[in-house]
Amino acid sequence: MAINLKLHPAYLLLALLFFASCSAERRFHRRLVGTWNIERYEQRFANGENEAASNLGTITFRKNGGGDKNVTILTRGLRRPDNSDFSWKNTTDAVTIISNDSDLAKTWLVMKNKRSFQQWKSTTQGTVQTMELRKQQ
Repeated sequence: MAINLKLHPAYLLLALLFFASCSAERRFHRRLVGTWNIERYEQRFANGENEAASNLGTITFRKNGGGDKNVTILTRGLRRPDNSDFSWKNTTDAVTIISNDSDLAKTWLVMKNKRSFQQWKSTTQGTVQTMELRKQQ
């Protein structure tokens, strides 16, 4: 007895998009694993003020979804150390860092996604943060 499976082309397209999305998400996950230098961190406040700092430390993403950061964030003229573990997850175009009492703990939209360079943006209460990361060799 032969089984005749007729699938609507829309179902095939949907399945293909699903698997392609998962694959892109996994590739991005693998790309992030490792240690990255935070080369630049900028904040644009709602009142128009701008604050930028460079060479703020390192952030390490582990394969298992954990990581650690050894950074100093500049906020309103004050440098605040942030040396703690975190967990993380990603989609194809965003990275979420989960950590207690950390300025980096939020969802970051990936603006540039290169093998050794990342540029991320996030918005918190009208303040736009931009972070540029360069992977250590």
